[in-house]
Formats: sequence, structure tokens, C-alpha cells
Amino acid sequence: MRMRTLRHLSYIGTTIFLASTPFFAGCTGTIADAGEDGGEDGATSGGSTGSGSGTGGEQPDDPKVCIPGIPATSQIPRLLNRQYDNTVRDLLGVTRVGSDKKLPSELLVSDSDGPMTPDAWRIYQDVAAQIAKEVMAGTNKSRFISCDPAASGCLEQTIKTFGRKAFRRPLTDAEVARFQKLGQTTPPGTPDEVAEATLFAFLVSPSFLMLPELTDTPDPSGKGIQLSSHEVAARLSYMLWGSVPDDTLNAAADKDELQTKEQILAQAQRMIDVREKTGPLVTAFHNNWAQMENGNAHWWKMDHDPELYPLYSADAKAVYKAELDAFFEEVAFEGGSFQDLLLSNVAFVNKDNAAIYGLDPSTYGTELTRVELDPNERPGFLTRVGFLSSYSGFNATSPILRGAFISVYLLGVDPGAPLPGAAQMTVDGDFKTQRAYVEELTKPASCSGCHSIINPPGFVMEGYDGIGKLQTVDPRGGAIDASVTTNTIDFGSGNVKEISSPLQLMQEITQIQKSKQLYAQAWISYAFGRAPNANDKCLVDQLDMKLSQSGYSILDLMADLTQAESFRVRVRETL
Repeated sequence: MRMRTLRHLSYIGTTIFLASTPFFAGCTGTIADAGEDGGEDGATSGGSTGSGSGTGGEQPDDPKVCIPGIPATSQIPRLLNRQYDNTVRDLLGVTRVGSDKKLPSELLVSDSDGPMTPDAWRIYQDVAAQIAKEVMAGTNKSRFISCDPAASGCLEQTIKTFGRKAFRRPLTDAEVARFQKLGQTTPPGTPDEVAEATLFAFLVSPSFLMLPELTDTPDPSGKGIQLSSHEVAARLSYMLWGSVPDDTLNAAADKDELQTKEQILAQAQRMIDVREKTGPLVTAFHNNWAQMENGNAHWWKMDHDPELYPLYSADAKAVYKAELDAFFEEVAFEGGSFQDLLLSNVAFVNKDNAAIYGLDPSTYGTELTRVELDPNERPGFLTRVGFLSSYSGFNATSPILRGAFISVYLLGVDPGAPLPGAAQMTVDGDFKTQRAYVEELTKPASCSGCHSIINPPGFVMEGYDGIGKLQTVDPRGGAIDASVTTNTIDFGSGNVKEISSPLQLMQEITQIQKSKQLYAQAWISYAFGRAPNANDKCLVDQLDMKLSQSGYSILDLMADLTQAESFRVRVRETL
């Protein structure tokens, strides 16, 4: 009987809120939510890529040219799955659900930029029912309701207080009344059943599953619509923390104190300093920037010959990944800059990777320990085991893989797609080094054009073997030549230099304007959840200039993202 009553109440609750929420009908057919990671895995609080500009016209297509304006965004972006996890964790203390104790997002459909499908909606309801049941039966019940559901006024107060947090704004009187109808059904449910159905109704409400921006107050400048303080608070919290606003941010929103750049900056700086909440954003962004979430990239796909590389363990890939996550977070929160990502000698080691760095593994346990390596030998993330072992072959280094990564993602050079079957090509000969083999392999005219770009930075990295250990003698028997002499690297604008060490290569990369622009654009796309466009190119140019300034940190850049006009002013997306 109880289960039938709960299902009855839940059905009524769902029907009430879908029928009375004006923007939900559009969600099922037209809403586009931002894909994760600024493409495949981007964070967003601002919605999907739009088709309008800050002047109300058609959005420019060329992201290489700055055209002042505000990119159009969806009014109702959907929570990303990782944001859903964070939100139910912070609101209700729920991190795992079901008998299998899975993350809630593991039960949801994958993030997409398409409409809400029937399957996605059904699964949202199923997961909400599991969460509501576990909360009401467990130790986290007080996080939803802290009074006796049977007591007069208890449910009404719960609806108002919990709803304020769940909807990221105060509920209207009409919304409170609709929630209260759950206690007025026939047959009536018990107070606990009504409370559980109320929580379920919150978790399936569009105002919870979406990040609606429905204010229509014109911006004083006439460029768009001024977001309300509550909408700005949601953008701040979901961009920086991937979750709901905290009490301090909610209080500022309730006082309408998130309307100026200065007010927003003060809150952003406060929030960024909360490392345990902002740290996950820092690592997730840098994973995206480094292409770790790109299915076409080479991260973590390669294992290595155990006879040639006895220090390597496929089981330690999680450690290699965790080291890079810790590296990115440490650089950022220790005041590091874009340059430090490529030059810092900080590393994190344990028994699984210490020996690869030339350290005694017996002095380390399973926990990662912060160490400082030789800055001449180990500058930046490209000299860490995670990258070097991923961008290698099974039984040899791969100057091609390493060089292609550096050329494309850090230098911004597009050498074009490889020839069909290029990965299977070989060449015979007595080669004393892997470099000599690659030079001969890519000598034909059909290959040399692209590989004159790709190979040189890869050759500079030949001082690290297939798993990232320093080497001076190639496994083929010859001495390592990690300099680029006859083949040089073009750093743009005719700036051709000869490079003789990884440190020199990293130093040069940090000075290249294109590298800084790519980094700034990656942050904008990731934070705002939209593809590069001409309007955002203006912000890219501003951040590029600041990245060249001494003392401008990664955290400074994150705060500056909230100062963009497009952060507090919205232009409607044309559907």
C-alpha cells in the first residue's frame, strides 16, 4: 500500500510541476544544454552556443576576429551530470545511490546538447525516486526536513527553505501552494510519504534540473538582458564550484548585491579561494586543455613492453593521472601562471612512479607526496610520466606522437591529417636511435611536409624514454640527440629558433602569443560552455595580454572570466 501511495503522490507531483512550469514544454523539444568540457566535456552556467550577437544580429562565424558583442545563450541550460552529482551531494549529502552504490550521474543518460528525450526524463524520475527514498530513510533526512512532517507548518517551511536552495532563488507563493497540494490528495498519504513525494517533486522540477534565466529586465547599455542577482549567483556557483550557491552567495543574491562587476568580483575571489570546491574545476579544466577527455587523443591508451620497461605498470595509470591532477591544482593554488604549467618542477610521487623519476620507491607509500625535481630536467607537465608514457609506443618512444601533441595543442599549428595507413608504415635499416628511424620513415615527400612541423618538438623530448625515464642512450644502442639543428621549430612570425633541451622548448612555448591565446580560449569555452566565436575573441585578446604580464596567475584569470560583460548580460538565443 505504501509504495502505491508514494507512486500516486509522485505522479501527482510530477504532473503538477510540469503542467504549471511555462518553460518546460520548450525543454523537451528545443533546449540545448552545453556539452561537457567545452565541447566534449565542458563546464557551463551560461548555456549553449547561440546564433545571435550582442547587437541582436546574427552571430559572427569567424572566431579569429574580435567583433564586440555578447554571444547568445540558452535561457534554460540543463545541469551537466557532474553538476547534478555535486548538487545532490551539497544539498542532501547523497553521493551514491541504489544497491550498487553508483554515482547518480552513472545512472543518468550522457550529457548532450540535444533536447530532453523521453528516456532521459524517465531516468531523471527513477534517480530522483531513489534519492528521495534514501534521504528520508537515512541519516541525511535533516538536510531536507528538520521538523516533524506531521507538525503544523512543517512542510510549508521545508518547502520554502529547501526550495530556496534547490531552485537557487526564493519560491513564489504559487510554487509553494503547488508543492503543498501534495498533502491534499485522495487518498491522503502519511506525513512521511508526503515529505518524500515533496522531495521527489523538487528533484524532478525543471527549476532544479535546469538553470533557467528568465529575467527580462533590459540591460542599461541596451546590449541585452540584465541577469538577476539570483541568476548571477547560479552562474558563479556552477562555473566555479559546479554546484549550488553557498549561504554567503545566496545572501548576496537575496540583497540584490550581484549586479555590478565589483560585487561579482568580490564573490568570485572569495569562492576561488575555497580550494576544496574550486580545485576540481581547476583539474577538470586542465584535463580538458591537455586533451585528456578527447577520445581521439593518445592519453592512457598505451601499455609498454615489461621487459624493456620493468618500472612501468599498467595498473599505475590511475597514479599517473592523479599526479597530473595534483600538479595542475598545485600550480594554480600556489599562485602559478600559465608559464608555470610548462616550467614548474613540482611533482607528486609514490611507490609506483618514484623510480621513473630517479627516486627511491622504498621511501614512499601509496599516497602521493609533493616533491621538487631538477628544474632543468623536469620542466612542466609535458615531462611527467603521465604524458610521456601515453605519447609513446609499446616498445619505443614516439617523437611523432609527442611532437604532434605539442605542435597542435600548444603551438597551434595544424599539420593536417595523416595519410591513410600512416600508422602502419615501417622502414628497414640499421638505425641506432629512434630518432634516426623516424627521420628515415618520414623522409618521403608525401610525409615530409607535415613531419617537418611535427617531428622537431618530438625529437627534443627524446631524452625521456618510452615511460618517461631519463635516458642518454637509446635502446637501439646509439647516443640520444635531443637537439633540433637541421630541423628547426617555427614559433610563428618568422621566429625560427634552434632548440637543444626540453627546458628551452618549454620556455619558448610560454612566450608564444598563440599558446596563450589557445589557453585563454580554452578557459572561455570551458567556463561558459560554448564554442569559440568572434564575440568571445575580444575576451581572448584581453586575457592574452594579461597572460603576458608578470604575476598574472591562473586564479586571476578565473576571476577575470566573471568580469566579462557576457557574464552578467544575456542575449536570447535564436532557435
